[in-house]
Amino acid sequence: MTDAPGPSRRIRMDARASGGGRVLQAGRDLHVSEVHQHTGAPGPVAVVEPVLPADDALREVFVGRSAESQAVLAIIDPAHDASATVVVSAVAGLGGIGKTALARSCAAEAVSRGWYPGGAVFVDLDGYAPDPADHVQPEHAFGPMLHALGWHGPVDGHPRGQAAQYHRLLAERAAEGRPVLVVLDNAGATTQVADLLPRSRAHRAVVTSRHTLAVRGSRTLELDTLTEPDAQALIDEQLALLRPGDTRTRDDVRGTVRLSRLCGRLPLALHIATALLAADPAQTPTSLADDLEGAHSRLDILDDGERAVRATFELSYRRLTADQATLFRLLPVNPGPHVAADTAGRLIGLPAPETRRLLHQLGRAHVLERAGEGLWRQHDLMRVFAIELLGRHGDDQHAAANRLLDHYIIRAAAAVRTLRGTGGPSAVFDDADSALEWFEREQPNIQAAVSMAVTFGDSDGALRLQEAVVALHAHHGRLTEWESAARTALRFAEEEQDPDGRSWAMSNLAHALRAAGRHDEAATAVLELMLFHREVVREAKRDADGARPAETEDPSQHHGPVRTTTRGLLRDALRATVEARPLLDRDAPAHAAYDLLIEIADAATGLDPLGSLSTQALREAVASSHRAGRRRPEALACARLALTEPLDGNGTASRWQLRALRVMPPRPAPEDRDAWREVCALIAAFPKRLTLAESASPVGDRLRAHDGPDAPFTGLVRAFTSAVEAYGRIDDTAAQASLWGELGGLALRHGAHDHAWASHHHALNIRTALGDLPGRGRSLAGLGEVALALGDFAKAVDLCHEASALLEAGGVTFDAGRALTSAAYAHQNLGQLDRAADAARRAAELALAADDTAGRVSALLAFGLALRDSGRTKRAARSWRQALRLAKAAKDSSVYHPTRRFLDAVGFHGG
Repeated sequence: MTDAPGPSRRIRMDARASGGGRVLQAGRDLHVSEVHQHTGAPGPVAVVEPVLPADDALREVFVGRSAESQAVLAIIDPAHDASATVVVSAVAGLGGIGKTALARSCAAEAVSRGWYPGGAVFVDLDGYAPDPADHVQPEHAFGPMLHALGWHGPVDGHPRGQAAQYHRLLAERAAEGRPVLVVLDNAGATTQVADLLPRSRAHRAVVTSRHTLAVRGSRTLELDTLTEPDAQALIDEQLALLRPGDTRTRDDVRGTVRLSRLCGRLPLALHIATALLAADPAQTPTSLADDLEGAHSRLDILDDGERAVRATFELSYRRLTADQATLFRLLPVNPGPHVAADTAGRLIGLPAPETRRLLHQLGRAHVLERAGEGLWRQHDLMRVFAIELLGRHGDDQHAAANRLLDHYIIRAAAAVRTLRGTGGPSAVFDDADSALEWFEREQPNIQAAVSMAVTFGDSDGALRLQEAVVALHAHHGRLTEWESAARTALRFAEEEQDPDGRSWAMSNLAHALRAAGRHDEAATAVLELMLFHREVVREAKRDADGARPAETEDPSQHHGPVRTTTRGLLRDALRATVEARPLLDRDAPAHAAYDLLIEIADAATGLDPLGSLSTQALREAVASSHRAGRRRPEALACARLALTEPLDGNGTASRWQLRALRVMPPRPAPEDRDAWREVCALIAAFPKRLTLAESASPVGDRLRAHDGPDAPFTGLVRAFTSAVEAYGRIDDTAAQASLWGELGGLALRHGAHDHAWASHHHALNIRTALGDLPGRGRSLAGLGEVALALGDFAKAVDLCHEASALLEAGGVTFDAGRALTSAAYAHQNLGQLDRAADAARRAAELALAADDTAGRVSALLAFGLALRDSGRTKRAARSWRQALRLAKAAKDSSVYHPTRRFLDAVGFHGG
């Protein structure tokens, strides 16, 4: 068995809104109120049944054909070197004469005798359907016949190839001494059977038709109506089967003879008339004949044979109850070859038990035939009659057809989920075997329902049903049918403008091609899938940017194109990419999946408050690149995950940063270093993310609660040192120095003075070696702040003045001003008030030149402190008022609140 990507995720389990304006036709036999132009429906469904031995076949009364049976059995006996084909036809083209019953009876007897160890199959060619498009042609039957006869291996995708495989199989069976019997029923033309007939005389074929067909090398057997004694015998035996012990036909021989004549001695009409007799114990054959004669008089425009059949139809229908009649008329709305009680219940809108009772009643009335355990079908003539009645009575075909499609959609979805073991327990199927049994039984009906839905414009319903067909073929590993069904689903999805359905179908097509060993075609299909999803992602991005109005996420609210939210489009693209991953890994360029996943992650950024969609896409990108052995894309995705994963105290984001570093080569080749620089930049962005997050108290509190009070700073040190190591691998010492400087500043704010001093010294050494004078000035300023915090004010003065000189000389007035402010505080603590005031005044001037409001406020505060301590209180007050005005004007709480706290601490309350 082969697993297909999950149709169960696509097929809806809710009943679809019926919508207005469409009238569905059953099998294209009924009138419709609209004309639609849509993608052509799939061809007719060839139902191929195994021929069962006589003891296992459904019991039927079969009399009066002993000579014909012997003639057919003589021809199809493989031991006789006779003509290999017999054509059973009807005199004057009569329907209901018993051709199919004769063929079935003889085939069952032949199988019982063990004549066909190679297999025996029965195919209804539906050659007399009103619409020629419903006639089964050889190209529709080759595939199903190959499967029914046990062909091993994939079925060819083209009818010519299937024909070659079919005849090769028959040739192999002939060589093995294993004859095959093929029964081709209801052929309307020689073209329907010519290519299906076995070429070897070891095999046999039986063809039935209402007309004599010119089939080369065949013997023709024409069936006439039953003789009068045989017709009476059929009535007697059928009544005995339906009502054991009933003697009415023997008690009223004259009436029985008259009844058989009015039935035209046609088996179909005789069966129906006998069923009418059995249903009413008070009726005699004579009184039934009287009723039937009245029906004849209304049908004088017909010829004798047709009038006999139609008269029995009319009389039988008039005796049905209202519910029976309604169900009888609605049965043709089901376009498939047979119907079960649950399906019929949906047609009429009644519970299955009640519908089952109605079906049995219709069967006893002989207006329905058994087609297997729990299955029923209408004779083709009876179906035509029911369709005429349906049009005459004005039944609501629209509602019945919608109920039918909903039924198949819901059941198919449940069957797929059960087969795949997804979605939890099913209320419909007990296990996978029961789901598979339902699928096999209903496949012809589902395929016919697909055709009905497409013909009348319900592409959405057709797509959902087609997905189940795809899943069934994939489950069985029927590669040709899988591919063909996936291509059909793709057409439906394109017509429906359903991006999810299109993605699903494209993925299935690629899987089918891959399973068939057609790797180049699979690779092309996968690339087309990736290109499609790239466009979906870009459309989603345009939507996020406001290019389109917001759309509802519930596709069931729309009867036109399926429309989803931006996030939904991205989620679908991600899911499809993940499901296609095995194909991508084998058949597509290594970068195809990765590039698309990165695009999804980019587009999802900002759309999902929790970042889950972006995170999932990046994780898949990591897995994809890791399997492909592509280290730089893997490291990039890991580093991006460090910036996306939530900071929840579990260290997940930190581990992604460390993995990115582990994936990175210890010493990339010189020509690759620029390519790895992007990875280093992302690794270095993570400690900055931590810095911002740690300042937010909830995140910092979670970290401290999880790992202890020093956890935030410990994590920062680890993140910074990892970033420093990454840049070291590509010999970017300038970037290392910048990171050491940032870590020194953070360490100082955390009170980790030793860390701060060591970090700034690392930066100073690197910048000195590089000859970076402004950079050296920044490092000296950082060391000066550490010395100030440690109370080594003399060292702080020296370091800060040296730093300021280097920075000012390099034109870095922003940092130069701040270094002088630190020097002013160091002078203040040494009691050097004039030098403190000079340093602060110069710092304020440099801050003004650099447009550094926060630096200027800090310098004015230091200047006022030096003035106050030297007794110049008025000037100090002016300096502090100016600082407060600037802090307020900045409209920045990080500037205003520290300013207010400083002024409160020095006892200044002026404004």
